[in-house]
Amino acid sequence: MQGMTSTQQAEIQDLFEAVQKGDFTYRIQSTNPLATQANNMMIWLDNMQFKELKDKVNLSILGFENTIHMAKLQQTADSVASRTETMAAATEEMSITVQMMAEQADKVGQQSSETKHAVNEGTQAMNQVHDVIHSTTAQMNEVAKEVRRLSRVSQEIDQLLSTIRKISDQTNLLALNATIEAARAGNAGRGFAVVAGEVKQLSHQTKDAADNIVEKSDNIQKAVAAVVRQIEDMCSSIHHASSVVESGQQAMQSIVDGMEQVDDSVYGIHQATKDQTIASSEIAEGVTASSSDARNMGEQASAILDQTDAMDAMIRNDLAEFATLKITNAVIQLAKSDHMFWKKRLIDMILGRGTIDISEVTDHHSCRLGKWYDDQGRKQYGTHPAFKALEPPHAKMHRIAKDAVALFNNGDIDAAIKKVDTIADLSAEVVACLEQLESVSTPYSSVLR
Repeated sequence: MQGMTSTQQAEIQDLFEAVQKGDFTYRIQSTNPLATQANNMMIWLDNMQFKELKDKVNLSILGFENTIHMAKLQQTADSVASRTETMAAATEEMSITVQMMAEQADKVGQQSSETKHAVNEGTQAMNQVHDVIHSTTAQMNEVAKEVRRLSRVSQEIDQLLSTIRKISDQTNLLALNATIEAARAGNAGRGFAVVAGEVKQLSHQTKDAADNIVEKSDNIQKAVAAVVRQIEDMCSSIHHASSVVESGQQAMQSIVDGMEQVDDSVYGIHQATKDQTIASSEIAEGVTASSSDARNMGEQASAILDQTDAMDAMIRNDLAEFATLKITNAVIQLAKSDHMFWKKRLIDMILGRGTIDISEVTDHHSCRLGKWYDDQGRKQYGTHPAFKALEPPHAKMHRIAKDAVALFNNGDIDAAIKKVDTIADLSAEVVACLEQLESVSTPYSSVLR
């Protein structure tokens, strides 16, 4: 350090010590050319450190976004695999059910054919009964006609008997007159009296026979009348039976028609179940393959997540080293990275890739961003609108994060997921505010020339 004053040497010595301690914001207060060159070097180093820090932060943000997408992909793949496995089992059961339906359809078809055959035989029997009834009806009508004719003949016989009785009465009267005349004639009329007596006796016998015949004829007519009524009743019953048989024939025909429709439907079911069985098998194979693909995708996503976790750990270590340095506006970048890492921890917790103790979730004043906000940030950006807009979403994020961790640790996973999902918009607000503040004060100084 020849040619330098002791003051200049002390300033350079202090600068080197600041660099050794990691303070790239140190500047020599002198205005001599050597101090200017030293300060320009410090500004360049400060800018380079900031650029590297910013690149690390951006890399961590990109890695974090990639982690989120891969985590969602893994979650979706696992969900698809789980659902497809359920679908595969359901499809297999459906295939079995369809096969059972096909077998039942075959049985129903066989039973339908047997029933149809039995119904056809019943229809033929009904037709034969109908023919017999019609034949019987015709025969009964003929019998009724004959019986009615017999009744008329009986009535005619009554008329003839009435005539015979009249003749008998007249003959008896003539025999009585002949007897009287024979008695008047004395011995001369004795022979005539014998003849008259015989005629009288014959007249009585004729009358008695006629009366007997009339009585029997009356009985015959009563019997004939009873037979006619019975025949009429039988004809009525036969007519009713004929109507019933005709109705039965119509019903049997309806059954036959219905059974034919059943046959057609069963055949359609049989064909459909055959096609469905083939389709179910193909679906089951496809679902099984999809499940396997989803599982493979989930495993690949998990492997990528493991790699991104390793990369995040490396970046976190690098950023931890940067946190020990003094770099202009480094706090904003480190606050962004802290914010993203905490968001990632919440996502990992939801996905079961990590745990968070409730004691780790502090309020918005205790984190790096909160401490910067309450001290250095307020001094530097206190009047800026973006600075004023930063605190509300930041505070709300901390409250929601605490609630999400508490819910998750208590086993209410769904509620925790809903809480974490609401952080996305708040996170975007916080990052937007930080980026606005970052654009206000760039670390690249105009001292460089």
